[in-house]
Amino acid sequence: MTAPRLVSRAAFALLVAAGALAFAGCAAGSGTAASPSVSASGAVGGAGTPSDGASDPGDGDGDGGGDAGGGAAPAAPSMALADVLARYPDCAAMGSVLGSAIDGLELSDQSNEDGTVQCNWMSTTGDYVNTVLVTVTTNNGAVDVPKKDDIAAIGSEYIADGAVEARGGIAYGTKSTGDLRIYGTLVDMPGVGVSISSGALNEDPRLFGAPAVAAAKQLLGIAG
Repeated sequence: MTAPRLVSRAAFALLVAAGALAFAGCAAGSGTAASPSVSASGAVGGAGTPSDGASDPGDGDGDGGGDAGGGAAPAAPSMALADVLARYPDCAAMGSVLGSAIDGLELSDQSNEDGTVQCNWMSTTGDYVNTVLVTVTTNNGAVDVPKKDDIAAIGSEYIADGAVEARGGIAYGTKSTGDLRIYGTLVDMPGVGVSISSGALNEDPRLFGAPAVAAAKQLLGIAG
């Protein structure tokens, strides 16, 4: 059955958030941390623009070969949520890495609670419903970075990225199809993970795969 075109944008945003968290929860069953629940309270941080925080250029080439993804560089230093916020202190700054993916959308919810920052953009006009959710969350280090086998076991898609894997991390994604479509892309690093979820009704979401990984890498300060 085709979903009604007129849908509450707030309800739609909650559905997308729930789908994103369910995806993270599935990953948690295979060793990667799940994101805490969405909260609209609090602000992400003071106003500002991205700084020129130092970043390790990483490798940036290759497909991360073998099954070492999510642990290819166990000696790599852990990252921290504070490092991300030093570069991108608020949702407006974080939105700058999303480019045209948030064109026509407005920031509707933002929170910074319990080691998790969330920024949610959604459509605000007519019956057009579309949303992009960015979550940056603290994890327990390398133990929470999944391997390729873990990713395959939960039905997700491994996304090769040499620069991410050179820092001990891994990228992967999943798609929920149907009338309500939710695409989620995760970049898990020792110490912190970035999830970028995009949802739309009766059309493909705006952001998934390599472009979402590129945006996550900017937030994490990973070049390449």
